[in-house]
Amino acid sequence: MKKTIAIVNKKGGVGKTTTALNLAAGLSKEGKRVLLIDLDQQANLSFWLNYEFDGKPTIAEMIMFSVSGMYIDYNACIRHFSSEGFDYIPALSASLDGIPSYLAGKNDCTNILKKLLSADSFSEYDYILIDCSPATDLLVTNAIAAADKLLIPVQCDIMSYNKVNDILQQLVNTKNDTDVSKYILGILGTMYQKGTTHSKEVYDALKASYEDLVFNTTISYKTAAKNAVGYHQSSVKSNAKANTLGQEYMSVVNEIVERMEG
Repeated sequence: MKKTIAIVNKKGGVGKTTTALNLAAGLSKEGKRVLLIDLDQQANLSFWLNYEFDGKPTIAEMIMFSVSGMYIDYNACIRHFSSEGFDYIPALSASLDGIPSYLAGKNDCTNILKKLLSADSFSEYDYILIDCSPATDLLVTNAIAAADKLLIPVQCDIMSYNKVNDILQQLVNTKNDTDVSKYILGILGTMYQKGTTHSKEVYDALKASYEDLVFNTTISYKTAAKNAVGYHQSSVKSNAKANTLGQEYMSVVNEIVERMEG
C-alpha cells in the first residue's frame, strides 16, 4: 500500500529539496519503489535530476488535465532516474507558476492532487514523496491534503524553529483535524552545525516541544549537499565511509521505514 509523504516548511532554504532527493534515493536503495514529485515552482528538484524539457506532461499539465477531465497518459508523465532507481514527475517553473491561480476557481480545489494520485498507476509505489515550495498556496495545500504524513525539515536555527507552528496550523486547517500528531511523520533537524551551541539549543528545543515527533538523526551542514546538485546525484549514492551526509540520510530512511512500516 503506497504511502504519500509531503516535505514541507514555510521557510525557504531549510533543505526540503535536498531531503526529498536523498530520501527518495535512500528508500530506493533499501529496495522500495519510489516516486518523487516536484511541486515547487522553482523546479530545483527537476534541475537536480537533470530534467530537460521533453515535450511530455509535467506535474502542471497533469493537474490541469485532471481538473478538466482529460485523459492522462501516466506512463508519459513519469520519468525514471535510472542512476538511482526511482521515478519522478518534474516541474517547469513557467508552467507551475500559474497553477495556484488556476486552481482557485475550481470545485474542491484543495483535493485535486489527492484525486490525481488515487489513479491505479500510482498504486505500484511503496512511497510517493512530494517536494513543496515554501509558499502558503493551493499547491502546498493540495500536497498536505494528498499526504498520509508530513515530513518537516527544520534548519537548526531559531527562525526556522519558529515556523513549525505555522505549518501545524496549516495542517489543522487542511485536514480539518486538531490531532496533528497522527499526520506528522517527523520533524528533521537539518544544517546542524556540530560543536555550536545554537544548533544544539534549537534541536533540544524541538525535542522539548515536539518530543517523539522529532527524528533522532540530524542532518549536518555540509557543502557536499550543494556540490551534489552539479553532479546530478544524491548524497546517499556513495558508500564511502567519509560520506557522513549520505550516512545521516540513510539513518533517517531507517527511521522512516520503522515509523511507517514497523
